[in-house]
Amino acid sequence: MNKVVTTSVSLPVEVAGYWRKHKTEIMHHAARFLRLCMRKQVCRGTARKYNRDKGRYAIVTTRFTAEEHDVLTCVATSLRVSVSSLVYGLIMLWLKPARRACNRFYMVYYSCSTGKWDPEAGSLEEWMSFWRVKSPDDPPPWQEVARNFFSE
Repeated sequence: MNKVVTTSVSLPVEVAGYWRKHKTEIMHHAARFLRLCMRKQVCRGTARKYNRDKGRYAIVTTRFTAEEHDVLTCVATSLRVSVSSLVYGLIMLWLKPARRACNRFYMVYYSCSTGKWDPEAGSLEEWMSFWRVKSPDDPPPWQEVARNFFSE
């Protein structure tokens, strides 16, 4: 059984309902969306950016698998944006009919190894790879290997 991370995201009220009703379908597009985000440069020495659209926001409690949460957090941290802003961007991508109708899906594999983590020093290495698959119902053979790796 996959570990589940319960957290909250802050979304404009106008799109919060889409996330509540269609989260699973929207997350099918996450790897492709994150690939688009990763075209931007890694940011350092700057404050984190949050959703700044005018209007009312809703705090939406949501559940991610540990893998989904780790990947979203990795990209958000690297780009110095909030996970909420990534989720908002993902919803906006999903709302485009042409994007939603697209049958090209990507899978992501995330790994994190700790080199040294103690009061003297900290060294982490995060790694993500993306694979293109024909449909989410037709996982490639490597996905079973990844699933076994995470379940140990």
